[in-house]
Amino acid sequence: MESENIEYKAKIPDNPDNLKGEIVSFLNSISGGKIYIGLDDDGKPVDFENEEIKLETFKEWEQRISNWITDAFEPQVRDLMNFSIENKATVIDIRSGNDKPYRYKSRKAGPFDNIYIRSGSTKRKASKDEITRMLKRKNADTFDRGKVAYENLSFHYAKNTFEKLERDFDEISLGFKRNDKDSYNYAALILSDDNPNIAKFAVYNGLDVLEFKDKKEFEGSVAKQIDQTLEAISIRNSKKAIINANGQREELLSYPEEAIREGVVNAFVHRDYTLSSDVKIEIYDDRLTITSPGSLPDGLTIEDIRKGANAKRNPILIKALDKMNYIENYGTGIRRILSKYKDFSMQPEFEATDNQFIITLYNKDYVVNYLELSDSQKNILKYLSDGKEASRQEIQDALGLKKSHTSEMLSKLKKENLITSVGSGKGVKYISK
Repeated sequence: MESENIEYKAKIPDNPDNLKGEIVSFLNSISGGKIYIGLDDDGKPVDFENEEIKLETFKEWEQRISNWITDAFEPQVRDLMNFSIENKATVIDIRSGNDKPYRYKSRKAGPFDNIYIRSGSTKRKASKDEITRMLKRKNADTFDRGKVAYENLSFHYAKNTFEKLERDFDEISLGFKRNDKDSYNYAALILSDDNPNIAKFAVYNGLDVLEFKDKKEFEGSVAKQIDQTLEAISIRNSKKAIINANGQREELLSYPEEAIREGVVNAFVHRDYTLSSDVKIEIYDDRLTITSPGSLPDGLTIEDIRKGANAKRNPILIKALDKMNYIENYGTGIRRILSKYKDFSMQPEFEATDNQFIITLYNKDYVVNYLELSDSQKNILKYLSDGKEASRQEIQDALGLKKSHTSEMLSKLKKENLITSVGSGKGVKYISK
């Protein structure tokens, strides 16, 4: 079945630019994809008169694709594409490129022509705004080296941190400028008290964004914003005392402090500062989300970073924050977060899009998270959140469940003391506790 990462073609189209456009859309995507030539739209092999004609056709396709890889696209894609001949199809394997936007070559093409992106299971032409964003992301990895128009910057917060660590604060050795007469770069601006970027912090009542408990905005030096964010989370990171197997009193936090720190520092350090969006931290009853503007750097995937791969989007800023002890064991952050949830049923989640990277940490003290509940039970609890009352019929209709299954799930949730019922007979309603 065709999808965001899979495309079927019965043959190379009569207008080969159609297929080149599909290839370009995968090159410009987040995760690349595969194109199978020789399969119809349902993924079934096309018929050939005989096996000899089939093999000759596959070889012809192979030669044409090989020529395209060499000179049909720009920037060059030799390291991003390869093909193979399987029994049923010729397969083009395309990796997402780091040098976006990619395009296929043609005569009289303008600067915004022949650039395609994925839209579900099909390709579409990229808009000028989308192309501009790709160009900005292309420059994002070296953004903090760029010069700013500020002649004077204040570094009170950063200098105070250096003093506490008994280290010298030197603008030139930190890479903020080349010499005393040189202009400051963006890394200097971001670490300075004049940093124009802000972070937003919100606490919600329940599991959605309908009701605020608290909201704040943090500004100033990125170091200050990190500290203020960590402090705000710490205030709301409740502790629970237990007696462990050794008979000792032990305090457990709703969210592991190390996981919080890794997630927050990552959001500020690796964010794409070419985007106007803000770092956002949001706390719900059951989870904490950390949103950082920008896609993953250098074309990395979530699977890559889970395995320890890393890329430095803001190397000068990273160097300065490292000297300020904000960064430890560079490149192990995601794995350290996962290690803190090793024995917990609700694992951290990571989501990467073209414009943001989101980390979700689950509340270890939220009853739904530490109980082994089925997806149906969790969906029922979510449906009944925020004081909603609903009958069994309303619940099964809303969630598309069967009558017997809904009754069974409601019974188990009542047994776990997660919901209660009011009324009797046909008028009974269910409420979450």
